[in-house]
Amino acid sequence: MKSGIGKLVVIALSVVTFELCTSQAQIMNQIDFKASQPFTVANTTLAAGSYVIRPVSGAGQTVLEVSSASGKPSVMVDVNSAPPDAQGGGSHLIFNKYKNVLALSEVFPGGGNTGYQLLQGHPEQMAAKTEQPTKQTVASTSK
Repeated sequence: MKSGIGKLVVIALSVVTFELCTSQAQIMNQIDFKASQPFTVANTTLAAGSYVIRPVSGAGQTVLEVSSASGKPSVMVDVNSAPPDAQGGGSHLIFNKYKNVLALSEVFPGGGNTGYQLLQGHPEQMAAKTEQPTKQTVASTSK
């Protein structure tokens, strides 16, 4: 009887631990940021301006929507979980800067939480074949 209760406790603790780990990677509502120059997200180039990043409801934490503050244009992008950034601290974004391409690469909600690694789009894949990117960090606001 004790071994049955012990197994139940271990399973319950495993589920709680898993839920806590996955909840750290969540953007609660949105992340706001300003881009001073055009940039790419997946296969879409967006103009300089104010943008909002939100999780796509019903897609779990595997798809994010990046849209202008007015709502259009917008693009959805597949993401993978990324370990917390060593810079830690507040909410921020990391862009990969190539000669002719500025690509949104990672999103960190802040507070030492797990972030998101965006899947590369075709423009970034082509640029990465011939050059190494430099990383550019942009502060953002997490809401």
